[in-house]
Amino acid sequence: HDPASPGGAQGVPAGLGDLKGLQEQGKACELLDGSPYNPDKAYKDSKLCNVLFTRELQRRLQQNTKTSNIVATCFNPGLIVGTGFFRYQNQAFTKVFDFAATDLFRVGETPAWGGGCLSYMVTKTVDAARDGGAFYSSPPGSSKFGDAAYGNQFNGPFPISVEAQDNAKAKLLWELSERELGIV
Repeated sequence: HDPASPGGAQGVPAGLGDLKGLQEQGKACELLDGSPYNPDKAYKDSKLCNVLFTRELQRRLQQNTKTSNIVATCFNPGLIVGTGFFRYQNQAFTKVFDFAATDLFRVGETPAWGGGCLSYMVTKTVDAARDGGAFYSSPPGSSKFGDAAYGNQFNGPFPISVEAQDNAKAKLLWELSERELGIV
């Protein structure tokens, strides 16, 4: 989600602009900023949307005394190639990429390690005021740190992009999504 991160700096960066596509074209938009479809940007934009939705959900939870102790967080389990996520890619490429990322360069994760990230997020003791709306990200290749790191590879909330900190954009994205889903 962060154009300043190593992965985010490759290819077309994430960016929702003023949400013109969603505002003007609704569900028919190709990308939320109104630009033509690009799979790399769509993936990065979806990660940015996850962070914005999490932050807006947390803001809304905090407004109600009945839900103010609920914590919404989001996370990135790392690069996990050995799943169905790459099913539409050339299978030879996927196998080589999985081996290179996970075994050779050790920047990728296995599905089991990604599960460790989820376990950590579910069982971590958190404080709604401090941790609510936070984004966690696993350092590349956390599995190389051994079993002691399993599920504990996060060092607290990870910095988010400037755009992901835009509370007005998070609120607008939520409201436009409600409109498109027919919730309001």
